[in-house]
Amino acid sequence: MNKQMNTLLNRYNTIIWIRLFGELLTSLTNSMIAPFLILYLHQKLGGSVMLPLMIVGLQPFTDIVVTLFAGGITDRIGRKPILLFALFLQMCAMTGFIFADSIWMFASVYIVNGIGRSLYIPAQRAQIADAVSEEHRSEVFALLSTMGYISMSIGPLLGMIMFRYNPIILFILQALALLLYLIVIWLKVPETIPIIRKQVKQAEKEMKKQKTFLTALFLEYKYVLGLMICTLPISLFYAQVEMVFPLHLKATSADYLSIISGLAATKAIVAVLLQVWLVKKTEKWSMYKIIITSYFCFVIAAIGYGYTKTFFLLLLVQFVFTIGEGIGLTHLLKFVSVLAPVNQRGRYFSLFGIHWDISRTTGPALGGLVFENFGGKMLFSISAILLVFGIIAQYHVIRIIHRTNTLYNKTFEHKGI
Repeated sequence: MNKQMNTLLNRYNTIIWIRLFGELLTSLTNSMIAPFLILYLHQKLGGSVMLPLMIVGLQPFTDIVVTLFAGGITDRIGRKPILLFALFLQMCAMTGFIFADSIWMFASVYIVNGIGRSLYIPAQRAQIADAVSEEHRSEVFALLSTMGYISMSIGPLLGMIMFRYNPIILFILQALALLLYLIVIWLKVPETIPIIRKQVKQAEKEMKKQKTFLTALFLEYKYVLGLMICTLPISLFYAQVEMVFPLHLKATSADYLSIISGLAATKAIVAVLLQVWLVKKTEKWSMYKIIITSYFCFVIAAIGYGYTKTFFLLLLVQFVFTIGEGIGLTHLLKFVSVLAPVNQRGRYFSLFGIHWDISRTTGPALGGLVFENFGGKMLFSISAILLVFGIIAQYHVIRIIHRTNTLYNKTFEHKGI
């Protein structure tokens, strides 16, 4: 038993175990807030539909601005200081929610939280790429996602209880969780950039061979930007599920709070049970097969969210949605980690992640307009159509990357992606 425990502990270094702890901790408190946040704003802002959705869009808009102007900051300064600063900003934002009582205060804390998230996410993903061998990256990304879903399996239920009692408690718990995680990273997590210093120097020499800045920019970023654009239909769909779907349920069901909690818990349980298994089972699949399968699951889920009326069928839709997420999003992260030069991992993850920010900036407001004028069925039908276009576009972008992978001295097919 001790031997098996030591083998498990030695499988990943300290950085990964701390990341798993942090994901479990912060995801628990975040999952208590997330399903009810739009309802909290809806209540605090006098029952308005558009104002909460517009405020929610400020955070990802801030992410886009910060990413464009400081996308490579973690590659220059280091992973650890950026992670600490990002967690501090998010902690301040959660504290701000406790005292916010006007549209301007809510807007301000959303902007601060957006800056924190836009710095944190690429830094932590780049740190994983630094510290984890390529063959284990998909597994680690899946484990991190699983930690989040373990939290989500109980978080929404606890959140519903506290939301009915006093929503402020949720923000206090999230701020404390972020503070604890910040302290652990400060004390226990080393900087990972020195691990790849020699590789970085060699990559920088190769970059100097480029004739002009524009040529370098075109050659270095066109493929990751193509992947980002073609992932927009997925993140736009997520934006509707996260922000507009609760309002859709509220309009169609009297027991909408219980349904929201039940669906979130179901998704979390399915992900905990299947996420790592799905990733390992599909490791040898080509990216073409992964993309088609994943997007097809999202298409089914979009139609289901719009037209399903019974709780049981919604549970089935949630199951399909989770399968698509487990197969597609994790492998896309690994694909980006292999595509990125070692000295630009932070920038590549920043650029790829912009699709979430674009969708969460524009998606809630656009979705709210469609929902108010045409209803939830039309909204999720449009989402399904966009996802079909996304399958076609992403398939062609990946084919182009495979054909031209010699630009990066990568042999994607040989590496199983």
